[in-house]
Amino acid sequence: MKLNVFLELFGIPEEAKYLERFIVSDYEKAIILMMQNDVFEVTDLEESVKGILVDYKIQLDPLDIINKMYQRGNLNKVDDDVHFEISSLYTRLAYFAQYEQDTWLNVPEGIRKAIDEWYVNQYAKAALPRLKQVQAGEIELIENAYFFTLEESLDLIDTIDKQIYVVPCNCRSVHLGCNKIKNTCMLFEYGINSEFDRGYGKVISKAEAKDLVKLANKNGLMHTSEEEHALCNCCGDCCYPIRAAEKIGATGIWPKRRHDVFYLEASCISCKKCIKVCNFNAFSYIDNQIVFDESKCLGCTLCAGHCPTDAIQLKEHSTL
Repeated sequence: MKLNVFLELFGIPEEAKYLERFIVSDYEKAIILMMQNDVFEVTDLEESVKGILVDYKIQLDPLDIINKMYQRGNLNKVDDDVHFEISSLYTRLAYFAQYEQDTWLNVPEGIRKAIDEWYVNQYAKAALPRLKQVQAGEIELIENAYFFTLEESLDLIDTIDKQIYVVPCNCRSVHLGCNKIKNTCMLFEYGINSEFDRGYGKVISKAEAKDLVKLANKNGLMHTSEEEHALCNCCGDCCYPIRAAEKIGATGIWPKRRHDVFYLEASCISCKKCIKVCNFNAFSYIDNQIVFDESKCLGCTLCAGHCPTDAIQLKEHSTL
C-alpha cells in the first residue's frame, strides 16, 4: 500500500514503476511519504529526517541527506534556500539520466523507451499553455525559442553577463537517440532549483564556451536559445522541444526559425556534407544530384556553415 501511495505522490506512471528502486533509497521514500505535499522549513525537516534515520538505523547527518535529495532532484526548494517540498519523477528523471547514466543505460531498452515517451508527452503538455501565452503576446519567450546560427551563438556568448556553465544535454541523456557528444548544454541560470544550485555544472570561460559551440556544430548539433537562460546544442532526434512541438502541432513555431535556407544548385559540388549534417532529412541525393526538400527544413541553419562552396545561403526570416 505504501508503495502505491509513494508512486502516486511522486508522480510515477505505470510504465516507470521499474525505476522506483533506482531513483530513491528506502529512507528517502520514507521521507517523501512523511512530507506528502507539505512545505517544510529546513530545521523542521531536519528533525523529521533524524527520526526516520533512527528508524532505519542509519547514522548520517539529516542536513546532508536533505541536501543530497535536493541535488538528486528528489526535493525542490520553495521560494528560498530554507524551504523544501517533494519533487517528482518528471524532475528527477533528467538528473538520473544525466548524472547516473550507467544505471539509466542498464534499464531495459523497452522500459527506457516507454519512459522517454511519457516524458516527452509530459513536456509537451506543460509547454502548450506557455506557447499559447507567447502567441497571445502575454509572455515573450520560452526556452529554446529560436534556432541560432553558429555566428549568432558566438555573438550571444559575448553578450552574456553571467558566468557560463556546461552540463550534459538532458534531451540526449534521456532519449539516447544518437551517439553525439553530450556535455554541450550551456546554462546561465543560478537560482534555486537550477542545475548549478543543485551542485552540477562546470563553469567555463567565454573562450571555452565558444570552442564548445564550434565543436558541437562540427559534430552536427544545432544551436537553440532564448538568450536569457541557456544556449543548447542538440540534435533533431533527441531534442525535447522539437519532439514536443511535433506532438502539439507547434513545429516551426517552437523553436522558431530566424533564417530561411536557400539551395543554389549551380554552386553545388555534391560533396553531400549537407545530407550528413541535416537533422531533418531535408537534403537527399537523387539521380546523381543533391535535392533540397524545403518542406522538411526547420531553419536550423547547420547546413549552411558546413557547405564548402556556399551553395546554401541564408536570408533573415521575414517575420522576425
